[in-house]
Amino acid sequence: MASSTATTSLVVAGALAVPLLAKSLISKAPTRTTSIPKNQERVVVIGASSGIGSELARIYAHRQAHVVLVARRQALLESLVQELSPVAGSILAIQGDVTLPEDVRRITLESLRFLKGGVDTLILCAGMISVLPFADLAGTEKTSAQPTRDDGLAHLLPSNPEAALDASIKIMNLNYHAPLNLTSHFLPALTQTSRAGNIIVVSSMAGKLGAPTRSIYCGSKHAAQGFFDSLGMEVEKTGVHVGIVSPGTVETDLRQSAVDLPSSSSTDSSEAPKATGTKRGAMSARACAEGIVRGSDLRQHEVIMPWFYHVSLVLQILSPSLVRWLAKKKYGYLK
Repeated sequence: MASSTATTSLVVAGALAVPLLAKSLISKAPTRTTSIPKNQERVVVIGASSGIGSELARIYAHRQAHVVLVARRQALLESLVQELSPVAGSILAIQGDVTLPEDVRRITLESLRFLKGGVDTLILCAGMISVLPFADLAGTEKTSAQPTRDDGLAHLLPSNPEAALDASIKIMNLNYHAPLNLTSHFLPALTQTSRAGNIIVVSSMAGKLGAPTRSIYCGSKHAAQGFFDSLGMEVEKTGVHVGIVSPGTVETDLRQSAVDLPSSSSTDSSEAPKATGTKRGAMSARACAEGIVRGSDLRQHEVIMPWFYHVSLVLQILSPSLVRWLAKKKYGYLK
């Protein structure tokens, strides 16, 4: 009976998702490239040194756009600029940490100076992931090392709450506060200097659906989703468009720098916790970047990739218990 119900839900969700998918792929409006030719577009890519960000840099450079690349890793940025300088309209690398307010101000001024006082497209691509169960990170299943000070209740306290809080602060700073601050800095220029200013936020399906072992990551992406959903409605009257891109799993090295994994130098690799989940069916970084650029050109408010995640969102309404079951199955959390 349960299997029959699940099958019915999938069929109904698929049928309902088809028009949503078609709408996201087909736009009656002319593309933005009619008002901003590809070789005149002024683009700032935040988080450009690797993965999706570096593929975005390659796409825009080969369109002969004027591109600013921002990231923390100077060597990777310089290598990318050297690769793309022969084809880009113009290109500049700016090293900086977007979680630092002083760096954000400097990045904004240097970008606008290089782009001759204007910007058309801001792509917010920097991000951080978490991969551990929250209980493991906070140590909620371990006895606290304070046996006498807390009226004998220490065994009911987490052994490492500081680690959970620190990881949450770090991931919120990069995935939520930094995009918010960058947006506030670039918004005046997007409003005043572009014929069709775009803010493109590279989020995740984790901003729409929860998943075990991704709790603080999902929290940060849900926060960003709420902010940019609201901002898009606020700034639409100024001509600025906000697009949110929600890919599923992408083939990048993001897991290797997860906020809740210990550094390889401080942990025996044989004892280090392993990230759960699977990369089966993952998109390539290139395919994801192509979808992002297409969504920006069409000024789509939502870009969901791959296509079958449209079904997941419909299922979330029709049968949330089934979506939870599928998420638990993917991450090995079925009883």
